[in-house]
Amino acid sequence: MDRDQIKKILSLYGTEAKKSLGQHFLVSPSVVETMVRAADISKDDTILEIGPGLGVLTEGLASSSAREIILCEKDRKFCEYLKGEFKNNKFKIICDDALLLIPNLQVKSPSFKVISNLPYNVSQPIIISLLTVCPTLPDKMVVMVQREVADRFIAAAHDSNRGILTAFLELFGTVKIIEKVPKNFFYPVPEVDSAVIELSDIKPLPFSSKYALKILKLSFAGKRKMIKNSLFSSLKISGEKAADLAQKSGINLDMRPEELTRDQWLALIQNTTDL
Repeated sequence: MDRDQIKKILSLYGTEAKKSLGQHFLVSPSVVETMVRAADISKDDTILEIGPGLGVLTEGLASSSAREIILCEKDRKFCEYLKGEFKNNKFKIICDDALLLIPNLQVKSPSFKVISNLPYNVSQPIIISLLTVCPTLPDKMVVMVQREVADRFIAAAHDSNRGILTAFLELFGTVKIIEKVPKNFFYPVPEVDSAVIELSDIKPLPFSSKYALKILKLSFAGKRKMIKNSLFSSLKISGEKAADLAQKSGINLDMRPEELTRDQWLALIQNTTDL
């Protein structure tokens, strides 16, 4: 679907791209192909696409072997368009806010994957919701986000770009950028470039994902603070107990949150669960 086709459809439905909903339509077939290929879709998969808009990515998913494709679109006019275009029985179109749908989403297929060009304004809350409150944990996620967000997601230990979501995603699996997408690949053209990230090998955590997020938020609340002055201070842990926890977790009390590796976070969160 090119820019002229998108403009024609928007005009036909008496609407336009809404900045408030982060609506920017991908006009690059090659990026769609990359995303679908990266998802490695099989006949056992249920696919969730959030914010399909006018179905640019959906068209690529339609030719896949997926058992079921769930489209969650908040814009009512786009929902109307999608229902007219994607009538195959394997499509389930839900007109709702993804953040309201996710906590109640029931998936019966053996495998669940999320493949989406996420709306910029809610991309991070959606990713968090999928990993914390969705009844079925995704097996893989292939999603488009802002380039600067993607760069933070893959920041290694000791990188100043490393933040709460960097560490949180790492706890679940392997994160990588699979394609950088210039802003002129969209209509209307956004202010920033984008990137497609893949979160693969997703596994349940040995502790509550909500608890893990809480510990990371406390730790990164004072990002330049040492762990002993952010996390341990917030948890009101004594100096002696903090030293013991640090030793068990393989960390130094003077370390800053962006310096901790995935394994160190796993150990630290696990060791604080009984406090």
